[in-house]
Amino acid sequence: MNRKILPAKKKWYLLVWPLLLLISVLLIIWSPNGLLHLRQLNIEHQDLSRKNLMLEQENHRLYQEINRLRDDPTAIENLARQELGLAKEGELIFQFVPSVNADDLSAE
Repeated sequence: MNRKILPAKKKWYLLVWPLLLLISVLLIIWSPNGLLHLRQLNIEHQDLSRKNLMLEQENHRLYQEINRLRDDPTAIENLARQELGLAKEGELIFQFVPSVNADDLSAE
């Protein structure tokens, strides 16, 4: 039991080191460039990567459609029919108008 009793001067180190350690940990976590900021940046990176992948897929689809419209006359014909309502020469188009009921006229 040969313990040395520390003088009062050296005992303050026992209080300062844990305090400095605590402050360092708090700064590492909550500083502007700390762990919380790093976590937020990782979340933003994942979100942007997901959006980038979606845009790349959309670009690929659009490039395929451009090539199809450039090379395939049937695709151009289908687009003209759908978007512009065009018909082939000699083709008849029938439009059906819904019938008007007497109840609908009396309501006006």
